[in-house]
Order: sequence, then C-alpha cells, then structure tokens
Amino acid sequence: MRAILTTSTGSAGDGLTAANLFKFPQSSPPVPPAAAEAEAGSEPVDSSRLRTFPREFAFALAAGMVVIDLLVACLAIFVGLQLREWQRIGWAFSSSSRPFIDASLLMWSVAGGVLFVWLMVFFKTYEIANLYRMQRWAKNVLKSVFVWSVLIWAYIGVFQVTEFAPRIGVVYCMATLLGFVAVWRLVSFTFLIQPRFKEAASQRVIVVGWNENAAHLRRAMRRDLAQLEEIIGCIPMPGGHFAQPPPAELAVLGDYSSLPRLVKECGANAIILSEVSCSSREIQHLISFCQREMLNFQLVPEYFSALNSGLQVETMSGVPLLGVRELPLDRTLNRAIKRAMDIVGALVGLGLCAVIFPIFAILVYLESPGPVIYSQRRTSRSGRTFNIHKIRSMRMNAEADSGAVWCKKEDDRRLKIGTFMRKTNIDELPQFWNVLIGDMSLVGPRPERPELIEKFKDEIPNYNARHEIRTAITGWAQIHGLRGDTDLTKRIEADLYYMENWSPFLDLYCLAATLFKIKNAH
Repeated sequence: MRAILTTSTGSAGDGLTAANLFKFPQSSPPVPPAAAEAEAGSEPVDSSRLRTFPREFAFALAAGMVVIDLLVACLAIFVGLQLREWQRIGWAFSSSSRPFIDASLLMWSVAGGVLFVWLMVFFKTYEIANLYRMQRWAKNVLKSVFVWSVLIWAYIGVFQVTEFAPRIGVVYCMATLLGFVAVWRLVSFTFLIQPRFKEAASQRVIVVGWNENAAHLRRAMRRDLAQLEEIIGCIPMPGGHFAQPPPAELAVLGDYSSLPRLVKECGANAIILSEVSCSSREIQHLISFCQREMLNFQLVPEYFSALNSGLQVETMSGVPLLGVRELPLDRTLNRAIKRAMDIVGALVGLGLCAVIFPIFAILVYLESPGPVIYSQRRTSRSGRTFNIHKIRSMRMNAEADSGAVWCKKEDDRRLKIGTFMRKTNIDELPQFWNVLIGDMSLVGPRPERPELIEKFKDEIPNYNARHEIRTAITGWAQIHGLRGDTDLTKRIEADLYYMENWSPFLDLYCLAATLFKIKNAH
C-alpha cells in the first residue's frame, strides 16, 4: 500500500466553524441517512450515539488475545510436562503412582507461559496492525517457540534443573505449545472475521478529494483483510473539485464546508487528505480541526512515488522533516544477515561452478573459438560500476554493429549451446565470484549496463531507486518472469517491492523459486 503520513490527534474540543476552516459557502449536499431522518421530523440525531471508538475496541481485542494466549500457553506447557512425566514413569499406573498435580509443575507451567507471551509481545504480535495478519502471527509463534525453547534449555543447563526430565520435557512442551496455540488462534480468527467484530474495530474514514492515490488506497483496503479502516465516502477539495471523479459506488457526502456536520452524522473516526493542492494554511486548519475533534488525520504524500514504505518523520533542531529514511536493508543487522547469506551461497555456487564450468567452457569454445568468460561493465548499489562475469553465450563481437541492446527471443547472435545456458541460467554461474567479493548479492534487482541506465532513468519512473541496494543474480522480478525483453516498468515495480519488503525468508523463497521457475530467459 502507498505510504500515509499520520499525524497524532490531540484533545477534544468544539467543532471547527466554516469561518475559520471552511471558506466556501454552504451548498446543498446530499444528505446522509441519519440527517435525512432528522429533517423528516424524527428525533434529532444523537452524534454521541453515532460516534464509535474502533481503536479502543481493537485494543480490547488485542488485550483479550494476550490474556487467553497466556492461559492457553500455561495449559499447553502443563500438558507437555505431564505427558513427559507419564511417559517416564509408564503409561499404566498403580494406585500409589497415579499422577497428581505437582506444585513445581504448575510453577514451571505459569513461568513458561509468561515467558512465551512476553516473547510474543516482543515480536509485536499484539500490535493493532497485526491483529488480523495470520501469516505474521504464525511466523511470530514459530519464532517465539524457538526462542522460548533455547532460553529454557539454557536455564536448565545453567541451574542444573533435574525434575520432570526437563530437557526432553521441553520438546514435549514445544509440540503442545504449537498445537494448542494454533488451534486456539484458528478458532479465535473465525470470530474476529465476523462482521460485527471487524466493523467495530475498523475506523470509518472520510477522504478529502479524490485521485489515483485515493483509488489505490481504497482498493488496497478492500483487498487486505488486515486493514482496520473503511472509506465511507468522500468530499471535494476546497473549491469543490476532485482531481478525478470518484467511483459511482462511493458516496459523495457533501462539500468541504460541511465536513464538521458530516463527521458527526456519519460517525467518522479519521480524515484522509488525498492531495495537497490547497494552501498550507488550509491543511493546518484541517489538522487543527481533527485534533480538536479527536479524529485521526492522515495525508497521502504526493511527492514520494517510490520506496514510500520507508517514509519517516524526523526532527532536526525542532524542525520536522519527511523523507525516505529507512528501508529494511538500511538496518545494520539486516545487511549483516544478507551478506552472510551471500557468502555462504556464493561458496556453494562456486563449488557447483567448479564441476559444471569446464564442460560448458569446452562446448562454447568448440562452437565459437575465443574467450569463454565474458565480462561486461554493470552498475550496482549507489551507481558504482563493476565487471560482471558470464559464460559467453553469443558469438564473438556480437554487439559490434548493433551496440548495447537486449537479447531477443529469436536472436541470431546466440550460440546453440548459449540458448540452453541462458534458459537454464548456467551462463550466470561465474557471477557467484561477483557475489563473494561483494560486487553483487544473491537476490535483488538485476544489474544493467551504464549506457542503458542513462537512457532508462529519464524514460522509466523511479528507475534509479533500485540502486539503493546491491544488484544480484536473481530477484523478485526474475522469478515472476520479468527478465530479458519484458515490460521494464513492471520489472522496476517488482524490484521496489522487494526492497520495501525484504526479509531473509523472502531471499530464500526467491532462491528456491529460481531453481524451479524458468520464464522468459532468452
């Protein structure tokens, strides 16, 4: 989703009048249902009854999940320790050896449950943004159980704990933790997705203005179950205009000057300003209004068309600055993890290359005598150039007449063995040396020639943003078939998605997919 700059709200106050915020005269906008009933002679609209507090409800749901997770974890650990004890003394019991609830077993269960939930909190499982994200929840459970087991084993070793055969008991507890917590969360999720829960936890949003960014945001909200916001309608910008017409199914609630009334009548909780064509004074008035009415104010920044998941507000000598400050690979730990994966992968790849390379080097030389290793200048992180190495797949001096061009599907410059090598990526094997010495990475955007970059950077939006990280052997674009003579704009979008969503697991997925997906390799 496109980034949204959020301004925190302040204390409550009176609604902002048209004189100090809404400069334009009151018109006769379409009247929301609640207002229509009031005008028809029914009881006046009770704005306090319409106003909901979805964030408070969402926090209550998260707090409930913490409490029940703790109870389930304690029970799971108790069952795991008890099962281990039964297995140790035998499954058939005499009256004298019948198992009973031991106080120390209960103590272990409670302490272990508290540690498990603390780890879940540490991994931000209970953040409101993660309440409906089952994939992130599952990942956090696996991480928590693993770290939990390591800590418990360390405690047992340091303090020489002997009761309940604890080392093997930890294995039982890991199994019961995963089983009990998974079953409970699946059950809880069936309740969370019920409309009465989901709607109560979702903020009701009014959009000021309408443009492509707002349309993209609405599509993303409707598509992503984890989003706890719902656009209930829109109003035009000051002056009564929209940058583009809103969709027919979306209500145009009124004009800009009627916003205070619309907020009360529709029970809105948030305002999104979709464009900044109005004056800074007008925007400041709108922010002040949201602060007084305890509304969440959000602004779609139009000036950052790429890498906007890294947008951050920081202060310098008290002056707020908005910019692309931090992406996942801007963090030192993440860079160290990725570099370690690159070194290990490069060593494995070079070992494979040592076996395969001689065979194809001979085949290339027999078909086209000359050097079998082809080196070419390419561009990597921050615009630094380097020599990339490949097994030559084309005839000698293939670009003497045409200059720097991409290989096409029916390119007569290719060798017969070159077609096979390019289709199976065997010609890329020498690039593991580039990875080992730090010129490239295993996964990331593919490197391009400087002369082509000079052309593309003026034609393709955000082209050079991909050079914020090292270029690589394979990447998110390549495993989706975006390589060679394919849509360059879509390839850049895929590269930027990878940069914004990097994780070690995404790298591993790309490497595995590269082995099984062979698309558009010419």
